[in-house]
Amino acid sequence: MSTATILDAGALVLYFPAPNTVTGEDVLELHVHGGPAIVRAVLAAISQCAALSDPNLQATRYRVRYAEAGEFTRRAFANNRMDLPQIESLGETLSASTEQQRKLSVRGTTSSLAARYEYWRMLLLQARGELEALIDFSEDQHFDESPAVLCASVAKQVRALRIQMEAHVENAMRGELLRNGIGVALLGAPNAGKSSLLNRLVGRDAAIVSHEAGTTRDVVEIGIDLGGWLVKIGDMAGLRRAGLVGAEIVGAIEQEGIKRAKERALASDVLIVVQDATAEMDPEVMETAKQCADLGIHIIAAINKIDQLDALDSTRSALTTEMQSALGIPAERVAFISCKTSTTSSTTASSDPGHIQAFVTTLLDTFKDMTAALVPESDPDPGVWQESLGATERQRVLLSECLGYLETFMTTISPDAESKSAPSGVDDEVDIVVAAESLRSAAESLARITGRGESGDVEELLGVVFEK
Repeated sequence: MSTATILDAGALVLYFPAPNTVTGEDVLELHVHGGPAIVRAVLAAISQCAALSDPNLQATRYRVRYAEAGEFTRRAFANNRMDLPQIESLGETLSASTEQQRKLSVRGTTSSLAARYEYWRMLLLQARGELEALIDFSEDQHFDESPAVLCASVAKQVRALRIQMEAHVENAMRGELLRNGIGVALLGAPNAGKSSLLNRLVGRDAAIVSHEAGTTRDVVEIGIDLGGWLVKIGDMAGLRRAGLVGAEIVGAIEQEGIKRAKERALASDVLIVVQDATAEMDPEVMETAKQCADLGIHIIAAINKIDQLDALDSTRSALTTEMQSALGIPAERVAFISCKTSTTSSTTASSDPGHIQAFVTTLLDTFKDMTAALVPESDPDPGVWQESLGATERQRVLLSECLGYLETFMTTISPDAESKSAPSGVDDEVDIVVAAESLRSAAESLARITGRGESGDVEELLGVVFEK
């Protein structure tokens, strides 16, 4: 509960006593009214005040000072008011520029992510405790289970934990698409309408549009907020074979543009193949698109210039089948559009000229599929895994590091140790010390995510050892 005081000058002073404050310490807020001169005068006066008035203390050592960068957040962490994942999400919330970025960052502001990391750390600690007990007391105590069977039990726990961590890492990578933006590339033959489609998507003339083929030479990158997603669209040079093309020659500059176009396509998250409905499919375009599909890049086909077709219904099925066969994409990923500002085609709905909005809906549905949380069968709670999308790059790297140590653990444990019917002699093959050290390193990686505790905490470890 705060105590408020209104000064004669019109300032409001709010006092928040510890520990129920954002930092866990006493907090005093001044709400100063007036112009910049009054604010500067108050700040100048505050810096001359001493926080302690006891004459027996050196008051000059306790004068009020400006907070250092991030000091309030650091004090909140030191006083257990916030954990590191929450702090990271707070920074992302403040810098969010799209609705999807805001939703993503809000997922991490709760303590559930840190609680899950700590739960995993404790599981590894308990597993390590069982192995440590085997090391320290195997000569003095009688164990009901052989070392191989005990290792098999621990390996079963680690295997189940790895499944959850791997799903968590995969979701974190999907969350990165929301946080850093989804890379979209426009690929097609010259004059297929790539630049026109880019302009329609961004709502302005971002790229030069001309009937002359090959006007786009370099990659034109545009970042937009599309339905709440941060999207980075790249318009690129049209692809065609080097050498003679009719009466034209593909020069060195255009060849460089084609090279960069292929590189940008292969580095994208979503590839939009723009095809002129009145022209044949270019083999160079299809070849590059197929390479992208083999890499797992999401493919959408945009059949452009449908306003130039006399009988769209009779050709739609044939074009869709041809695209599906060439690129291996479902029918719903094939869109028919016209990038003209207006069209007189009777097949075009007046509410959506050129079917651009329908194409955007297809694009957004693709984004949803790409960024939906994966839910492992072992833990089918969708709410928990939705929050894993908010894991940051730092958390993902440390989780991957943890998985590496768990892989070392599984390699150290003999495959036969996973079965209770382990053959004789397997006991000598299991290096318990190396296995326990792998679990310690894995738990240390999790501890570094939250900034709390250490995997080698003596009291926690001894508690597990003696309990067993």
